[in-house]
Amino acid sequence: MKIKYIKHSGFIVEDDICALMIDCCGLAKESADVRHCAGKHLYVLASHVHGDHFDRKIISYGGEKTKWILSEDISKSVPPDSDIHFLVKGGVYNDERVKIKAYGSTDEGVSFYIEAGGKKIFHAGDLNNWHWNEEETPEDAAKNERNFLDELALIAKEVPELDAAMFPVDSRLGKDYTRGAEQFLDSIKVGLFIPMHFWRDLKSARAFRPKAELRGCRFGDITMPGDTFEV
Repeated sequence: MKIKYIKHSGFIVEDDICALMIDCCGLAKESADVRHCAGKHLYVLASHVHGDHFDRKIISYGGEKTKWILSEDISKSVPPDSDIHFLVKGGVYNDERVKIKAYGSTDEGVSFYIEAGGKKIFHAGDLNNWHWNEEETPEDAAKNERNFLDELALIAKEVPELDAAMFPVDSRLGKDYTRGAEQFLDSIKVGLFIPMHFWRDLKSARAFRPKAELRGCRFGDITMPGDTFEV
């Protein structure tokens, strides 16, 4: 199985049979990536309605073998269709090729746990320890961290090991910007960790490598869109 970085929080996960496009924004239907995926059983996922995770163009992707697995908060933004499935936290989409379960988020929408091609993969969406220390009170920061740790404990209990995880490493949070990613890796054994949601600050995302490797992970060292990692 391969994981290809598109941009920001967007990835394509694929094997010989199926492809999953997760939070991919800005790709035209005619792009090489979309045309390649449309030749397989295609699952198009969006974790929430924010414009850096959901793009209305994804509804045009694929063909007869395409399914859309979207967070419930997107339901007002797309027309109803039998191939569009909306998930809330705890919801599951399942067929003979993939299993997709929605976990919670500490912002909007959901995060995704995926079983496909014999692999266990997690895409966090906007699940993170969002601690805006310069903008919130210590009490609010502690509450936000508790919400994250509670959701993380639930995931770790049900999925203690992952073959790969894509998780925010967002330097806008300040000096402790990797705290959520560290807590995630301290709670769940991850084979391959790939940073995301770093906007244009690739340098800060790549700087997480020593901390990830210290926790026994292989680090997906993104250098540019299109970088691909084997799982």
